[in-house]
Amino acid sequence: MELSKQSSIVIIKLFSGVLYKNDNPKEWLELENSFALISDYLKPLGLEPIFDESEGYAYLRTIEQEDFPKLLRRRTLSYKVSLLLVLLRKRLTQFDMQSDDSRAIISKEEIVELFELFLNESFNEVKQLKEIESYIKKVVDLGFLKKLKNSDSYEIKRVIKSFVDAQWMESFEQRLEEYRDVK
Repeated sequence: MELSKQSSIVIIKLFSGVLYKNDNPKEWLELENSFALISDYLKPLGLEPIFDESEGYAYLRTIEQEDFPKLLRRRTLSYKVSLLLVLLRKRLTQFDMQSDDSRAIISKEEIVELFELFLNESFNEVKQLKEIESYIKKVVDLGFLKKLKNSDSYEIKRVIKSFVDAQWMESFEQRLEEYRDVK
């Protein structure tokens, strides 16, 4: 069976990053209806679509195969971007335990407060704030945060659960303890 134009658009969106149900309802419906076909199309390319219907996101993951080039490249994250991801993931977990709302909203001020607990005291607060803002921007670019219009707040995207799982958090916590011991 051949891919439809809509299925091709879904694949292009997946190559561009995470596909969210709320942001792309037409493409999401196409993905639901044509998931097997899209999956079969991507498999020979060494890719598999990860589709979390309950959380409302989908993305592509590389299938580990020997002697096969990787189509998607991995990104190495800096320590501080990784730290921010862990802090956001913990906040999302707290939010899920305390609220029935599906959207986890966090203000820039809250992010800065969370982050400052792990930074050395700085005499140049403006410089430190600009650095934190650059980390926030990087996390937005990665698709784990979405800036809300006309606001200084962000939505923590649920796809963060898929990337920052319990094992990743535990490994990061161990590195953090090692870092503290060296200081």
